[in-house]
Amino acid sequence: MNKKIYTIAVGFIVSALLLSILWPYEAKLVDWEAPPTYAVLESDEIYFNNTRIVYYRTEESKELTQQGFKTHRATKAFKDTAQPLMNATIINHWRNDLAYVVFEPNLRSYFEEPILLQIGDTAITLDINHMNFEDHYELAATLFERSLSYQRPYLIQGKDSLLLYGTQANEKVNQVVLKDYFRLVGKYQ
Repeated sequence: MNKKIYTIAVGFIVSALLLSILWPYEAKLVDWEAPPTYAVLESDEIYFNNTRIVYYRTEESKELTQQGFKTHRATKAFKDTAQPLMNATIINHWRNDLAYVVFEPNLRSYFEEPILLQIGDTAITLDINHMNFEDHYELAATLFERSLSYQRPYLIQGKDSLLLYGTQANEKVNQVVLKDYFRLVGKYQ
């Protein structure tokens, strides 16, 4: 009897392993062309708070907490460098079940004037001082979608070009932030 149960258990595990190899999970974009709602489902927020939050430094000031906001910044993101770069930040409005993505520059003086951003064959003029949540979302969506096809964003200044995130390591950190954000709002599964 014990041998039969053991055989069934091993057969189940082997079949599950074969099924996962032959039919792997494929991440996909969901309703990517639909306008953003910024809505967060409770299940997605629970997943984020239970599994992904360890990669973030959550800032809660008294004023923001009273309004229902939490700011999540990646712990491994570069911020104190002499090279201009931008990092993605997740802003969770937990009171209304909304989440926003915002790009924060490390050198504000470099980003005072509109800058040119090149992603593959697409050029985007970016004025960080006059952006709103919708502009940040559109930029994040473009950057994330292009990162899935391994295209890098560059800041163009004259004949020079700088990686938007500064380094490849910081680029990977920001890609994880964007992936977490789009999972949080249900656009990436």
